[in-house]
Amino acid sequence: MIKTDRQYREARAKCQESAEQLQRQRDNLQSRGYSEDEICCLTGCINRMMDQSQQAVELYRRLKAKDPAALQGLTLNRHLIGLRIYLGLSQSQLAKLLGVPRTEVVREEKNEYPNLTVERYHQILGAMGVYHVPNYVLGDWSAANEVREQLNDVVQQNKIPVIIG
Repeated sequence: MIKTDRQYREARAKCQESAEQLQRQRDNLQSRGYSEDEICCLTGCINRMMDQSQQAVELYRRLKAKDPAALQGLTLNRHLIGLRIYLGLSQSQLAKLLGVPRTEVVREEKNEYPNLTVERYHQILGAMGVYHVPNYVLGDWSAANEVREQLNDVVQQNKIPVIIG
């Protein structure tokens, strides 16, 4: 997962370079008489790697553009990273909000928060000014309405964004 603007720029450049290199390779194989099926077999691995890189670039672009749908489907660990990007916070800014050195945030994000606890998850969300409502709460409408009222109070008092999901 791309975590910084610098990584994003590097990944975009690498995707462009890889696409050009792949096209040259395909042209070379065609000129040597390989069939389309053979070319697909020979370049399949490179295509899959490029697709993964392009998906990572696209995810980062969508998060920076504040597309909430980009947050859906992310694992809990990646969700924190995606949310930070979505909110426009740098790793340095998050570290300051958490009261920890930037290197700690970088290390945790590099490993994608390997030993994340529920308490730590809520601590990080709180530092980002976000309140999380789990999906399971929405299944019980009476509980959901009660939580909705509580959230309304929290939002009105603290002016913080709320994520339901």
